[in-house]
Amino acid sequence: MEPKLNKSFSFSSKKSSTNLSLKSSHTAPTGFFSKLSPFGTSRSAPSTPPLEASYQALLDDISHVQVALDHFLNSDINEAELILKPHYDDSMYYSLGYSFILYLKCVMTFQHDDIHTALGVLKHTIELAGKQRRKDGGWFDSITSWVKGTTLEDVKQMTPVERHAELVYAETYLLKALLGILYDESVMSFLRESLNIRSSYNTYMVLEKYIDYAKKTGKTDDLDDHFTSGVALGVGCFHLILSMLPASVVKVAEFIGFSSDRRHGLHLLEVVGGWDELHDQEEDDSKVTVVPAPNGLRRRMCDMILIMYHIVLSKIVPLSNVDIPFAERILNDGLKHFPRGVFFLYFHGRLMISKRLLAEAEQQYQNAIDTQKDWKQLQHMCFWELGIIYLIQHRWEKAYELYTILGEESNWSKAVYTYLKAVSLYMLANETKDEASKAEYMSKVVGYMENVTGEKQKIAGKSIPMEKFVARKARKFLSQDNYLLLPDLEILNAFSALDFIPLDILTKNITRIDTAVNELSPDSKYYYDDLCLSEFLRAIISRMLYELNYNQKQMEVIHEQSLQVVFDHADRIQLDHYIYYFSRYEKALMLILLHDYDEAESNIQVILKANDRGHYGMGAGPHAKNKYSLASALVFKSHNCLTQIKAAKEKQH
Repeated sequence: MEPKLNKSFSFSSKKSSTNLSLKSSHTAPTGFFSKLSPFGTSRSAPSTPPLEASYQALLDDISHVQVALDHFLNSDINEAELILKPHYDDSMYYSLGYSFILYLKCVMTFQHDDIHTALGVLKHTIELAGKQRRKDGGWFDSITSWVKGTTLEDVKQMTPVERHAELVYAETYLLKALLGILYDESVMSFLRESLNIRSSYNTYMVLEKYIDYAKKTGKTDDLDDHFTSGVALGVGCFHLILSMLPASVVKVAEFIGFSSDRRHGLHLLEVVGGWDELHDQEEDDSKVTVVPAPNGLRRRMCDMILIMYHIVLSKIVPLSNVDIPFAERILNDGLKHFPRGVFFLYFHGRLMISKRLLAEAEQQYQNAIDTQKDWKQLQHMCFWELGIIYLIQHRWEKAYELYTILGEESNWSKAVYTYLKAVSLYMLANETKDEASKAEYMSKVVGYMENVTGEKQKIAGKSIPMEKFVARKARKFLSQDNYLLLPDLEILNAFSALDFIPLDILTKNITRIDTAVNELSPDSKYYYDDLCLSEFLRAIISRMLYELNYNQKQMEVIHEQSLQVVFDHADRIQLDHYIYYFSRYEKALMLILLHDYDEAESNIQVILKANDRGHYGMGAGPHAKNKYSLASALVFKSHNCLTQIKAAKEKQH
């Protein structure tokens, strides 16, 4: 067996002292962070007795695992695996670190072999953690513990090692449950893993109560940043995820014991990195007091969740408590410590594209691709983002090349990749003057469209909504003599990517839509589908131009007129019934900009009430009463839109 690491390691721009032991480089801070509640810690003074040998050994293991995680975050994945793999068999934290890397890998590859391998290591981690958890007094205590779960009194009686084992047990069971749902699509598996998720949730909540108790009673000598950051990560993520679920789902979750508080979840994640007291300071870095942040094992994970929430998710769904400049400061800190880190470079690209700076975003994604050679899957997520940029810029050939690579190398969604290849080539064919080349392109487009439906897959026994959407669009293309109206804008909207379009391209797209509407034939079978689609897209783009202060009065009028066309003719739509409900959502977004929150809420309620009833009945054709495309995604957005409206109303008063 290889010897465990003994040296210090840092990606800071300052050189670390070579004579420092690894343990000292990860010592918990004192002062500011030790006063934080509930996750601040206060380590014992040097005069106190030495740590229990098993606890010291555990902290040493964590320090080595943190070195591996630093390698991983700086795109040195092979180095991370070389540290973890030789020792994962007999060390709880080595096994946790190794299983986490395998978990990320299989989620990206979507290969059953990778999922099977990750599940095996996760189960092994659970076994190792189970051996170090507090043992019950006997068979009666075992039954009682199984019924009521771990309690605060139980945690009080635990040693530091046993509390760490309890944390790792909950953490690993959660990862295993999420992966198990993907791997085994049976109903029994879903029920079993759902119970494991609830058990994990309960453990996290009890551990949080223990940290509160320790802070209030001053019994913090055996708390460490690795433990508190782990609890904060789990509790914070649970609160965030549950707070974003639709109200109907939240009610069921609350009935079985879950609860959510978005502000509390964000606060916990901020405290771990020492960001909470910097939140309200000046954005100018020269005016910001630098606070020595703790270095708990899960600290960077907490930072990345915050970046994800503020920079990525906020551009997909309307969220409350969003602070992009604050998240940008966290991101800059990550880039400072991990300049080659593919995740931080990716987030930087997302930040740039959210600012409509496409060239800068493209450069960041290319940097991420160049630094990551170990896992193609990490390159693939950047290829996906570059493909979006190329569709926005009408660089059809580049988009086609990337979606071809993704179709060949990535297993995430063959159906979506094939459809995007078809759309890219279809748009290129429409701009090609040479008839022979155009015919060649269109022949390939038809072939791709014919293949989309057959490439759909299922997750946990359910079809993927986006795959169902592109399959319907492919069938529509084939049913109307190889034609689709503005398919690039429609699919960009489905990916919530129209928000990234710069001003000059937005104005050109308004002109494109005007031309497309003028060319529509009332004799077409799907005339009202295409009319409503074009007006819906025009409304979205006019709202974005309004946000960019471009002819605001005119854009407001265009927005209202376009949506009224949709509402007037929605009952005649044959296939694209989703347009009506998405138009209601679009109406609400504009009303929020105009501060008419009551009317915005009324439009959102149209969507939610139809979903609650399970009866839609908008449109013509045999499928008008069925659930429309991407309905679940819209309900998810609508729920969070209501939360945003509520927050805006409170701020207004």
